[in-house]
Order: sequence, then C-alpha cells, then structure tokens
Amino acid sequence: MIGSIEQAAKALLGADDILILTHRRPDGDTTGCAGALCRGLRQLGKTAYILPNPDVTARYADLIVPCYAPADFVPAFVATTDIADFGLLTENAKPYQDRLDLVLDHHRSNGMTASVRVVRESAGANAEVVLDVLNAMGVTLDPEIATCLYVALSTDTGCFRYSNTTADTLRAAARCLEAGVDGGELNRKLFEVKSWARFQMERIVFDTVEFLRDGKIALALIRRADIEKTGADMDDLDSIASLTRQIEGVQVGITVTENKDGTCKISVRTTKEVDASAICARCGGGGHLRAAGATLTCPPEEARGKILAAAEQVYAESELA
Repeated sequence: MIGSIEQAAKALLGADDILILTHRRPDGDTTGCAGALCRGLRQLGKTAYILPNPDVTARYADLIVPCYAPADFVPAFVATTDIADFGLLTENAKPYQDRLDLVLDHHRSNGMTASVRVVRESAGANAEVVLDVLNAMGVTLDPEIATCLYVALSTDTGCFRYSNTTADTLRAAARCLEAGVDGGELNRKLFEVKSWARFQMERIVFDTVEFLRDGKIALALIRRADIEKTGADMDDLDSIASLTRQIEGVQVGITVTENKDGTCKISVRTTKEVDASAICARCGGGGHLRAAGATLTCPPEEARGKILAAAEQVYAESELA
C-alpha cells in the first residue's frame, strides 16, 4: 500500500537514530536525496546518518560522504531513497532489508516493503518526493540541502530535457535556485565537462553502435577491455546510456556494459512510442517508462542477444498497439 507524504513526515518526526540507504552504483538522485534528507533531519535535531556506499564516485561523493555512519552506529529507524528493488541494495545494506521503516521512491516497478512506502510514479526524480517530505517536516531549505536536491533533479531528468520532466520538477528546481543554488555552474560540471576517458568512451560507442528495425533500435556494447583501456570509471560511464537515443530515428537505445564481476549492466532509453520498463522487465529488470535497466549474469554477447530479443518483442507489440 502506498503511503502519503504526511505519513512519511510523521514517521521521521517520531524517530531518531536514523540510517539512510542508497542503491548500488549510486547516481545523482539516490545520493542527492539521501544527502538532503540526512541534512534536513539533522537540522531538526535528529541523529541521522547515511550508510557508506562503496560504489560512490567522486562526482557524488560530497553529497553523502560527510554524512556517513560510524562503524558502531546502531540505527533504530531505516529509510531508503530511490531504491526500487531489494536487488539494488549494497552488500552492507542487506542486513537491513527485512527491517525497513520508510521507502521513498518514484519507480513504478518498486517492489520494496516497509512500514511506510511513498512511491510517486509521476515524479521526474525522487528528489520531488524528498522535498515534499522535508517541507512537511518543517525543514528550512538551505543552500546545502538545496544543492543535494538540485543535483538529484537535474541528473535524473537529463538537465530537465527528458520526458519525465514535469511542471512539478521545474517548480522543485526553482525552489532550489531560490535557496541559493548556482544552477548554471552545477549544470556545467554535471553535463558539459568531460574527462578524456569519457570522450574516448563516447567515440567507442558511436563507432560500434549497431542498428536494427531500419534504424529504430540502436545497441552499443561496451566491453570491459575498452573501459580498462580508456581508464574510464563510473563517473565517465554515467549517462552514457542516453547516447544511442540521440541518433535521429532511434526509438529504442540500448547499452550493454560489461562489469568487472562478469555481469552485464543493461540500460534502455526510449522515445514515447516504446515502454523501456517493459523491455527490461523481460530480463528481470525494471524502471521508468522511458528509462529502465537490468543486470544479466552472462557474457556480453549473450546479454546482447537477450536484451535485443526483448526489445524486438516489445517494439513489435508497440507497432500493433
């Protein structure tokens, strides 16, 4: 059952010794939401920490690392931000999966269970949900909290360019700007500045992309050898999944990335004609209508075949609809 913002605020206001969890391979939304929520709770005099995330990269470290829980911290209340599935929990978060008190999310595929679940599918970023919870608790939106929220809002909407951007998203971003956020500078750092490794990875993607269905489906396979050759890290690979969809005529953009552990990360981005989450659901994943993902435990070529088969099926169904 989906709870309300008021229920979430009441639960947090009545709690203390709060621990906030973020998901594996953390992006701007999960880290920005966790950073904002933790700082907001501390503003109210609560003891609140974020569970250390071993996957966090330099791009988002400042949002959560200053709030990391000490090793001996014993939480009385556990909350999650932007986590849609138990499989997305980091290893050190798994001991808490059966005792979640609050889930704050915006993925329609959310399968988490908790005492209170607030899942707003219409939200462009989970930061919209967190902002409403902070407002309901009476938190003052200071520049530090607003920066966390703005990063979350902008990164999950592609700098407010993706179709998940709504009027509510822009109103939330405006609140952050009014609180003192330098949106122009943050956008430049997040979306314009590229490392040499990122530049090389983009070149590899465009050099190797393959097209199906008369150019309606595009797939790029990023092999581990290329990642290691360029020296790319998670920051460099962040948002690279959207590149194939940028090509004119492409309705389904797929990126298969070979991970260090031998698994493959699947990222699917679609235009309004095709459901990205329906494609990924056929491979055990999920996500949003236009942006979804999955993880396959098989070699890259096999992963390529599985996700392409799913994409072909869903695309064919969309043509018949």
